[in-house]
Amino acid sequence: MNLTLILIVFSAVSFIFYGLNSFYSKRMVSEYSRWGYDKLRVFLGWCQLLGGLGLLIGLLPGFSLLISVTSFLLTIMMLTAVFTRIKSKDKLLYTLPSVLYTIINAVIFYNTLF
Repeated sequence: MNLTLILIVFSAVSFIFYGLNSFYSKRMVSEYSRWGYDKLRVFLGWCQLLGGLGLLIGLLPGFSLLISVTSFLLTIMMLTAVFTRIKSKDKLLYTLPSVLYTIINAVIFYNTLF
C-alpha cells in the first residue's frame, strides 16, 4: 500500500467522523459557536462529510479526478481552520490538527496531480 493511499483513507475517515460529530456533538456545537461559525455548523459538517466521501469515491476506477478536487478543497478548508484557531487564540496544541490536515490534503493534492 502506498503512502498516498494511506493518507487518502486516513483523511477520508477523519473528515467523515468529524463531519458527523459536527451534527451531533454538544462539544462541537459549542466550538462552532466559540469560533463564530454557529450558523455555518451544519453546512461545514456537510462539507466535511462530503469531502471524506469524495476522497473515498475518488478511489474508484474512473473517479480519480475527484481526489484532486476534493483534496484541494479540503486543503483550503483546513487552512481556513488554522487561521480560525489563530484568530480564536487557541493553544498551539489545539491548532496542530488543523495544520496536520492541511499538510495531509496538500500532499494528497500534489501527489494526485502527477
